[in-house]
Order: sequence, then C-alpha cells, then structure tokens
Amino acid sequence: MKALIKKAARSLGLQISRYPPPPGSTDLYGNWLDQLRHDASPSVIFDVGANRGSAALRFRSEFPNSTVFAFEPGHTAFDELKHKVAADQSIKPFQVALGEHDGSATLHQNVFDLTNSLLPNSGRINQYSPSGTCTPVGTCQTPVMRLDTFCSREAIRRIDLLKIDTQGYERQVLAGAGDLLQPETVRGLFLEVLFVDLYEGQTWCGEVMELLRSRGYRFFGFTGVAFDQTNGWKWADAMFIGDK
Repeated sequence: MKALIKKAARSLGLQISRYPPPPGSTDLYGNWLDQLRHDASPSVIFDVGANRGSAALRFRSEFPNSTVFAFEPGHTAFDELKHKVAADQSIKPFQVALGEHDGSATLHQNVFDLTNSLLPNSGRINQYSPSGTCTPVGTCQTPVMRLDTFCSREAIRRIDLLKIDTQGYERQVLAGAGDLLQPETVRGLFLEVLFVDLYEGQTWCGEVMELLRSRGYRFFGFTGVAFDQTNGWKWADAMFIGDK
C-alpha cells in the first residue's frame, strides 16, 4: 500500500518522505554550504560557543582558506579547545563570551559542560535533557564582549559565516552585533534554536526567526534535530542566508 501511495504521489510531482528528518541529516546542510560558496568561499568564520572546537575544525575542513575565530568562556572546554587547534594557526581561540554588553557575566556550569549557559537552568530542564547531564556544579565569572566591539578591535569588516551555540543566549549575541547584523556584512548564520523550556529567559526559535527575517535573512532549513516521542522537537540547528 505504501508503495502504491508513493507511486501515485510521484505521478503528481510529489515526493513522500519521513518527517521530521532523522536528527543529524546533512543533505540540507550541504546545500546551505553550497549557497555560501556561490559568490565566494567563506574566509571569515565566527564560532560563538565553540566548546572543544569540533565545529571550528569542521568549518576549517569545509573552507580550507578560512580563518575561524572561536569563542568559548568555559575554562575546561577552552583549555581543550586551545590544545586541539594549536596546530592550526587559522583557528584563533578566545576565552570570552559574546553578548549584548562589554564587561562580565556569570557562567552557570552543569555536569555536562555543553549545557553551560550565561542563563540559569529552567526548573524544567531535566524533563527534556538526558538524566543528570544538567545538574548544576557551580558558577564562575567570565568576560563578555559585544560582537561589534570585537570586530572593531580586530578590524573585521565582514563575517561570512556566524555560528552561534550559546544555550539560550542567542538573543543577546545577536543584539551585540548591532548594525553589523545585515546580509552585506554577515552572509550566513548557523544557530542552535530551542523549542522547549531549558533556561530562564532563553531565546526561543520563533524570536530568532522573526529577528533575522526583519534583518533581511531567509530561513534555509533545520538540521541536527533533537526530538523524542513524548516532547516532539526539543532543539535543532537553524540555517539562514542573506536574502538577495
């Protein structure tokens, strides 16, 4: 029966496939990368919330002529990031968080440091995350810098790819970009977006969608979708590109 339905759909020019796509599907991600390469291969990449550097290294592999600026405030993760990228002079690590102001902030640390955030955990975070991974283990102070302040200091006039994975702090990072957040200056964005309540005062997916639409960006699609049968979609990576 399924085969007959799919055959009938194809005769009408339609394709039936599983939805949502399997988490980690890379087909759409590859198409998005091709869009970024269309005019010129990305040469300046920002990895905000770099953790131990897996994304920074992946971007360097995908764009061999790029320079990656990797930002990670957590002490342990930053030490490992710095060690991991030491052999590649085109990855520049900075132990600082990006946000909406220049100064300092409290980093809330959990057992699993990929869930660390400048926002406190929501009371419901354990409902959506693997057991024990989000147990708080302490706080520390971290320097914070606006993205536009950093670009001014480093004389950076254009960002080809801006990746943000800051556990609900995306609104503040984007606010810190100021007038740089426009397609002429930031070509493409790759952000983790949240659909469930993980952090107090977190940025929700819909906020990111509307903000970037208003700045001239087109939503390209999701990849890396985390979902379960009880809660549905929980978080994903969203890809955007400057609308021309």
